[in-house]
Amino acid sequence: MKNTNALAEEVSPYLLQHSHNPVDWMPWGDAAWRRAKAENKPVFLSIGYSTCHWCHVMERESFESEDVAKVLNRDFISVKVDREERPDVDRVYMTAVQAMTGQGGWPLSVWVTPEGKPFYGGTYFPPMGGQGKPGFVDVLGQIAAAWREREGEVQGWAEELAGRIRLLGEGMRGPGEVEPEKILRMGTEEMAMEYDRKHGGFGGAPKFPRPSQPLFLLRRSYSEKSEKLLEMVRHTGRAMRMGGIYDQIGGGFHRYAVDGEWAVPHFEKMLYDNAQLMGFYAELGAATAEGWPEEVVAGIDEYLWRDLRVEGGGLGSAEDADSEGVEGKFYVWTKKEVGDLAEGEEMRLAEEIWGVTEAGNFMDPHHPVAGWNVLASRRVPTMEEEKILHRFRVRLEKRRKGRVRPGKDDKVLASWNAMAITGYAKAVRWGGGIHYTKRAEKIWDFLEKNLLRPDGTPTHRWRGGQRDDSHLLEDYAGVLQALIDLHQVTLKVEYLQRAVGLAGKMLEKFEDRSGGGLWSSADETLIARMKDDYDGAEPSGNAVAALALAELGRLTDQVKWNDAARRILDWLGERMRKVPQAVPHGLMAWQRERERRARLVLAGPECEVFLKVAAGVYRPDLLITGAGEDHPSEFIRGLAGRTKISTAYLCEGENCRLPVTNAADLKDALIKG
Repeated sequence: MKNTNALAEEVSPYLLQHSHNPVDWMPWGDAAWRRAKAENKPVFLSIGYSTCHWCHVMERESFESEDVAKVLNRDFISVKVDREERPDVDRVYMTAVQAMTGQGGWPLSVWVTPEGKPFYGGTYFPPMGGQGKPGFVDVLGQIAAAWREREGEVQGWAEELAGRIRLLGEGMRGPGEVEPEKILRMGTEEMAMEYDRKHGGFGGAPKFPRPSQPLFLLRRSYSEKSEKLLEMVRHTGRAMRMGGIYDQIGGGFHRYAVDGEWAVPHFEKMLYDNAQLMGFYAELGAATAEGWPEEVVAGIDEYLWRDLRVEGGGLGSAEDADSEGVEGKFYVWTKKEVGDLAEGEEMRLAEEIWGVTEAGNFMDPHHPVAGWNVLASRRVPTMEEEKILHRFRVRLEKRRKGRVRPGKDDKVLASWNAMAITGYAKAVRWGGGIHYTKRAEKIWDFLEKNLLRPDGTPTHRWRGGQRDDSHLLEDYAGVLQALIDLHQVTLKVEYLQRAVGLAGKMLEKFEDRSGGGLWSSADETLIARMKDDYDGAEPSGNAVAALALAELGRLTDQVKWNDAARRILDWLGERMRKVPQAVPHGLMAWQRERERRARLVLAGPECEVFLKVAAGVYRPDLLITGAGEDHPSEFIRGLAGRTKISTAYLCEGENCRLPVTNAADLKDALIKG
């Protein structure tokens, strides 16, 4: 008879994946903690996500084992958490494991008291020990014995660690005034030092795209008029696009490259990566005036809309690395498979440009099969070669559609969909046109219908008609930025009005006015409240909020939003002083707050031509707004009343140049700065 545990009633695909394990899993919640206290057992907390490769490995090896399940069910209360569904829970216990071991990752394995205080942890554990790594079964036995024989001592460790987590959660505290210009300069220099001159990117293997980093340097290349910085970013963007981290057949980026050359990926595809990279490549195309970044934007769009879209227009979260239980199987090719589909010059080009060989370049260590090739571009093809490869690519994609696709996590997250709206809006801002506008507004319509409360604040997760009731900073800040970006490309004042309302609610809900910064979650039942001060694969909620507030203040002339942005940035200042390269999105917020208050104010009917002109001149310092009688800025409302024809005002603060009514004059004004 098939096992069924309490996870069968959950919504998360990750939790449902474990609903038939023999382990008596419970979801995060009061019922689990009540049971742990009643039975006086420690809790084994296992945190992961549905497309996590090593989470699948640990499930197959340990959680599907009847023998392991007997130990867990006898000695522990076992709780499963989807880190994407509860990032606030994950953040607390990831901090604990990093404090205990110096490293973290997923699956995250943490043993905690019935009060939720951690005392031991790690990441992936093999079922049996070896090569200096303890086995999962041995660890379970040792922890159970320690709890039985030395419970008071274990409780003491847990209490001490919980106190450390609370302090870490409050973030770094600075000694004095923040020096923004010095921090911006230091951040630029530190990132430039980490630049890989040979392969592009920053640092060594494994290599993550981390889009905030090259985007910050791209904007610095403009403000500093630095061709050197621009070339770093161009090289990085080109290297990622040519590498195996980019799906050369179906578009979109994998999560990271396991090597330093971007050649072989870890095959998960995440919405948050692709959403941010869409915006980055759109802006890179504007900065370089080259066409290839727009091709990458189009490839990401094709991937998102074809493979991640759910009914109604929202975007699912991710696709798995594995297919049929084998990492990368959906994406790799043998030389024979490629040869069987090739015509004319195609096979020669596949070998010469895509690097197809008999030996291959990838092997899943758990299912070693020789001869698998991850396609990557060794050089830039000529125009004629690209035409040939494009025709071949269509045939390869058709063949690939017949394979078993990787698993898809179709839950819709407000924060990640907000990133996608911002990505599409940037594609519009930098010349992508109405096609991308429709995509952005379609996603917004989905969020408004399914994930927003009546007061306009976002919940976190929706799946199959069910949404949660979380209040997370990443959702509030991400949706705030999305509304600002939607306004700039549609000129609809309603988006800006919604942004003003949401900004006030965000500060009311999350700001720590005494300690500084914004809390990541409104949940005060956790053992510690945390504040993000690090931009990883996803930018921190504090950095996103700071940038959005800085832009909102400029667009509305409401100083309170700029003041709020500076309060957050002052709190982030100590992190920026010590490791500025750790906070690239925060650095972009400082850049925005410090640069001249350049605005393009468009008034009157049919201003689309002016938006196209603005897209053709790379001015990342320029924010765009549409003037109307209901605009939040009194100054801009005044401009709206001055004209009945399409008019562009190029302004710095409340000082505007003479109004412009034709495209050529606007282009000249933008170029002259």
